[in-house]
Amino acid sequence: MNAQAASVGSLLAILALSDHRVLQTAWSTPFTSGVGWSELRKPVYLAFQAWAARYPDHVFDSAWQRLSQCQFRQASLPLALLVELRDEFLEWRHGEAWVRRDQLGAWQQGLASRMSTLPVRAAAYLWARPESVGDGMRAIELQRNRGDRPRVPWQWQVLPMLRPDEPPVSAYIDREGLHETHLHLNGSTHAEVCWLRALGEPRAESEEFVKAWTGGANSARLHDLVEQANPYLTPHVFYRHLRVAGRLRAWLKAASEHRIAPNSRFPVSCHDLDEMDESEWSVGLQTPNLPRHQGLEIGDELVWMSRLLASLQARPSATLSRMLHAYLLLMHEHYRLLVQGESQYGFDQFQKFTLTELRAPAERDYQSRFLAMHGRSTISKIGYLEGRFAPKDSLEGVETLLRSILGGYCSYLHEVGAAGQTANPKPRTLSDVLAELERYFAKPPTSDRAFHRLTLVAHFIKQPWSAIPRHRAGPYRHHALDKRLRQVTGVLLRSLSTWPRLRTWVRGVDAAANELHAPADVFAPVYRVCQRAGLTRRSYHAGEDFRHLLSGIAAIWEALTLLDLKDGDRIGHGTAMGIRPSLWLDRMPDRLNLTRGEWMFGVLAGWQLLRDLPDMQATAHRLQGELEATARQVFRESIPARDLEGAMALRGLCRQSLLRHKVDPEGADSEPLSDLWREEAAVVRRARDEQPRQVELLWRWLSDEGIQERTDEWISKEAAFLDAPAYLRLQQALMQAVADRSVLIETLPSSNVRISQYYCIDEHHALRWMRVPGHVEAGDPAIMTCLGSDDPGIFAGDLETEFYLLYATLRRQSTSDVESLQRVSELNERGRVYRFHDPFLA
Repeated sequence: MNAQAASVGSLLAILALSDHRVLQTAWSTPFTSGVGWSELRKPVYLAFQAWAARYPDHVFDSAWQRLSQCQFRQASLPLALLVELRDEFLEWRHGEAWVRRDQLGAWQQGLASRMSTLPVRAAAYLWARPESVGDGMRAIELQRNRGDRPRVPWQWQVLPMLRPDEPPVSAYIDREGLHETHLHLNGSTHAEVCWLRALGEPRAESEEFVKAWTGGANSARLHDLVEQANPYLTPHVFYRHLRVAGRLRAWLKAASEHRIAPNSRFPVSCHDLDEMDESEWSVGLQTPNLPRHQGLEIGDELVWMSRLLASLQARPSATLSRMLHAYLLLMHEHYRLLVQGESQYGFDQFQKFTLTELRAPAERDYQSRFLAMHGRSTISKIGYLEGRFAPKDSLEGVETLLRSILGGYCSYLHEVGAAGQTANPKPRTLSDVLAELERYFAKPPTSDRAFHRLTLVAHFIKQPWSAIPRHRAGPYRHHALDKRLRQVTGVLLRSLSTWPRLRTWVRGVDAAANELHAPADVFAPVYRVCQRAGLTRRSYHAGEDFRHLLSGIAAIWEALTLLDLKDGDRIGHGTAMGIRPSLWLDRMPDRLNLTRGEWMFGVLAGWQLLRDLPDMQATAHRLQGELEATARQVFRESIPARDLEGAMALRGLCRQSLLRHKVDPEGADSEPLSDLWREEAAVVRRARDEQPRQVELLWRWLSDEGIQERTDEWISKEAAFLDAPAYLRLQQALMQAVADRSVLIETLPSSNVRISQYYCIDEHHALRWMRVPGHVEAGDPAIMTCLGSDDPGIFAGDLETEFYLLYATLRRQSTSDVESLQRVSELNERGRVYRFHDPFLA
């Protein structure tokens, strides 16, 4: 079982509330007869075995028997399970529920990755006085509002995130604010928001999901994800489950509000609710209500859930308990299609959650996301926010997207009262939105924490090349991606010329998606062109997910050198540079499969980084021999390492210009080019004149079909090709290069724990980079890191969660509150100092 799970009992409670096997058992069982512990044992046991196959059965049996005793005290199965989770993870202080400090990592990784935290939070209100539950919920929820200001509607629509009770941290965040350096705007909506929308209009909300399932380019990968959540789920079953869940919620909410007519006939089962038509299912309910998009309130979920749990505790009802259990199972089936679970390691698993399209309807509304990042207080918990967006391939597409994003930001400013005026209800052009933003920021705000300041970073998408059939692959490697990048870059830069005010808001470039799909060299020309055009802020995802530690280190090294990152530029993730090599070796198989090309560049990077270190000459010599042997297999001739290095250092040259020089050397420079791209042609011409042999070797690597095939052949290599101390020295040489270039690393704790080989936050490399005793390695140079949340909706957190996670981890390791806060706040302060924002927004 994963080391992050707090206890076997909590895992069993979570599985009993969320696993598809339990849902299958509960679907047709009458609510009156109930699903008892004996019926639950088999499906929960089978779900548990996937996690703990090496545990003897008595571990399960003893935890199951102890858990079953709770029902006799609570007289309600879902209430017993939620109370079990509440008691393990939460505590009640000063009229509020808090996560126990030593359980925050387990809360986020072991619980929130599997099920919504809302019902557990609702169970926490049972700790309050009975008269406080339900009617007093709104007052309890808003106690944190400074100065007891009156409630405003948007605060009740923001998902509350539970934290430990840490006065130094809350005081720091209130005073300084947090600075978000790495957030993808798509993927930031929390699963609970999508769930309530889906219940209101299940067919409309799932329409894009169904299209992606049935005919999308990634339908096979989507099927893989869906079958992990429930192997029996199809679009038709999915729709039926949403419809039944909406009807169950209406009954349960009505019961919590005493809106069920006397002597009403309750639904018989989920199957019964599914079979009823629209005129039948709500008979007996007074004003049945399904959630609607307008006025959607997460807070209302806490209200009715807490009221219902209090009622079940005071006056047990087998039927309502069974209905609540079925509702939670359906809710968590949907949840598992939106949140990356603890067992779903790696970027490939993460990317499947971006393909479901279940967030698409909610994420057309950017205002709600900016409100969520603002938080439930009257002051924003975020000071500076950098949002990533994927640029479009047409001017109309860019205009539509940026009008939506910046228009949503305008609406956010009006909603929180920052602009001091009412929002314009009429459709606005992008020019109108930009002018309105400029008018507002031209005058100083009344408070620098009344709202967060936004900037946008355009992130290009890495796309695979090997998946393209060879006969359509084009004249050189990654031809299709190179062509698209040139097109998208041209449109992006044209939009900055068409709407000059956009330069205040669109400030930099990034490249994201699966780094196994495309290397940094493909992006080098567009990075240079963007820099010439004034987009001088640069970041690049690298070292996040890798087949071999050598290739992960190479990805970071290539980003530094081929993209010429320096002076406040950033690397996103960088896990390969920080993960403890001994941990990586322990968690990976002895032999790993990767392409020969990946291996060649991994060995090349290792040789380059180690060859000048006196104590690593033997290792560098071995790497040089392996590099030359691999190059001989690729090129079918002997190539000295220095010659190969010289050719591969030119990989960032513009490939289109290289092609022109190859096809028509005399007329290559005569083609009409934009001024921004003309310099790329000049760079290629100089390289051709000064390094003809290296350029020729590079072109063979780019274009020769035989070399391409041999490069893409899969080979098997030892994980421990180098030992742990050698990998450590390699990481330290790379860290020194990062430090020498004044490049920052964006560290993303929850994202890395789900995507890398970590079991828990206590193992995260951020602790090493923060130079925490017991984590920092002898010889580690100091590097600059900043903090981000990546995709908070997919990881069921936010930037504040990441801050608290690191702080709580340090406190668990006996670091004082002052030192813990100082170490984490350094990451936050670098996010402020090295932010990409225009000075106009400061």
